[in-house]
Amino acid sequence: MLKIVSSRPELPTEQISQHIDDYAPAIALCALGTISGEVSYESMKKTVTEHLHDWWKLSVPSGTPKDGYESTYWYLVHLLESLEEHELLGNNFMQFKVSCAAQYLLGLTERQDKMQGIRP
Repeated sequence: MLKIVSSRPELPTEQISQHIDDYAPAIALCALGTISGEVSYESMKKTVTEHLHDWWKLSVPSGTPKDGYESTYWYLVHLLESLEEHELLGNNFMQFKVSCAAQYLLGLTERQDKMQGIRP
C-alpha cells in the first residue's frame, strides 16, 4: 500500500545522516572506478539505482540537504543519474566534475562551491 510522505512522522536526522554516510563512499568509489575503467558504466548505474530505491523506502521529503557533505552527495548522484555513458566517459569536463565530488566525499579534497545538490 502506498504511504503519503506527509502522513509519516519525520525521520530522525541521525538516521538520514547515517544513510548518506553509508552510501556516499560506495557511490564515490564506483564513480571513480567507472571513469578509470575498473567499474562498468552499467554496474555504476545499478549502484545509483539501488541507492535511490533504498532512499525512497525511507520516505524522506525532498528539499534542502542538512550540510555540504549531503549536498555534494546529491550533486554527484544527480550527475551520475543524468549522464549517458558517452557523456561521462567521453567528456573530460564531466569527468572532472564527477571526480571532484567523489574525491570530496572520500575525504581526499576540499569541497568546491559549485557542488550543490538537493534531496530528490
